[in-house]
Amino acid sequence: MSVTQMEPLDRAILNWVEQHTGDGALSQQISMLRVRKRDYMRTGFFIYFDLPENAPGLPDGLKPICPHIVAPNLPDGAGCDLFVKAGRLHYMEIYARGGFFPPDLEQFELQPES
Repeated sequence: MSVTQMEPLDRAILNWVEQHTGDGALSQQISMLRVRKRDYMRTGFFIYFDLPENAPGLPDGLKPICPHIVAPNLPDGAGCDLFVKAGRLHYMEIYARGGFFPPDLEQFELQPES
């Protein structure tokens, strides 16, 4: 199995989610995450995670709070979602709102969804 480097945008989003969701098990899982696969789709990314077996399970119904992404080269901004499967972070989707998402987003700001 190949492990991919976590990109600065990925890490910033996960840190933001951790701070704004405020769940201890989620924080522990985020600290243990490894990126298994990162698929670029031109409109965004799918980032698939691996976690060790001893990762704590997330509470049923936990909905991670995800940010809105603002960047000079994203005219309509972007969004993201974290998906949970069987109490474990499974993957993250990052998507442009209305078009193309650059493969390397260097300047960005994370804000609460409005």
